[in-house]
Amino acid sequence: MINYLEAALQSVCVHFVGNQSEGEDIQYSPSPLSIEDEVLYDTLFKYFLTHFKEPEYFHFTFPTGEVELNPVYNFVANIFDDPSCIQEQSVKIARHLFEKSKHPNIKSGELYITFFTDLLVDNEMVDAVGIFKSETKDVFLKFDSNILLADKGVNVGKLDKGCLIFNTERDAGFKICNIDHSNRFKEAQYWREEFLVLTSRTDDYYQTKNYIQVTKSFIKDRMSKEFDTDKAEEAQTMSRSFEYFKNNEKFDAIEYETRVFKDDKVVEAFQDYKDEYQNTQSKSFADEFEISDYAVKKQSKVFKSIIKLDKNFHIYVHGDKNKILKGVDDDGRKYYILYYNDEA
Repeated sequence: MINYLEAALQSVCVHFVGNQSEGEDIQYSPSPLSIEDEVLYDTLFKYFLTHFKEPEYFHFTFPTGEVELNPVYNFVANIFDDPSCIQEQSVKIARHLFEKSKHPNIKSGELYITFFTDLLVDNEMVDAVGIFKSETKDVFLKFDSNILLADKGVNVGKLDKGCLIFNTERDAGFKICNIDHSNRFKEAQYWREEFLVLTSRTDDYYQTKNYIQVTKSFIKDRMSKEFDTDKAEEAQTMSRSFEYFKNNEKFDAIEYETRVFKDDKVVEAFQDYKDEYQNTQSKSFADEFEISDYAVKKQSKVFKSIIKLDKNFHIYVHGDKNKILKGVDDDGRKYYILYYNDEA
């Protein structure tokens, strides 16, 4: 977990990075910002830090496997070694991002490079370098001297793109949190894949999240087609998955697959699907790990099984499928009968 109660924002450099395909250029600020104003300091501090709530970590990598060849890794390492060089290194970071901003769907925006001290990350006090990009401008109103003015600016309640690089685990590519709220298109993934070149850190959070997601995908994509299951059976399977993650501290793949899918043929199909998923999604699955309670909590919506009946009804299924009876009447109309003990 990340605790920033004792953290201090020491430096902020801002540059404008345009899109090359749109004929836009890059504009460098000559020096770091002056942030002596208390309101400005508090605003920037919250804008840069409060969006990082999920303990999903990444680390720098490089296609050859030599992380030292990753440009951003080197720029950040230089700042950690000598924080006074942040202006020089921020210019290099901005130039590198500009070189990666060639697709027409990539938006121009302000790039912030920051240096923080005393962040508490998983009980370790570390410094951090932040790299943030604001792309979306919102309209805001300001009332001044009986005049109402409209202008555009950055909404500090939203963070388009940003990463926090913590000065720990340097040999493994540092410990990093990353946010990208505009990655709906493949080309927009340039932030993580082309500019930063990050890969997920395969810790307990990562493993727990991946197993929950692959289970949901298997039930949706493969189970109904191969084993002719209905929505109620699929909901019960997902419920057994939730119960396993909720009630166990340690994960065991064989035990999990047996409890959740029960039938040997379904278990075998899940194992095949998991292998395919691992290759196509570039994920990895461990056979044993400590279950992350936080990952289970964050993925809780995945476990919610909903049977949607036309546009009239939604049935939320949490468990026992034996309390749901599905059928067709003499007129060909489909129906569900629900059995229950108490009405809330």
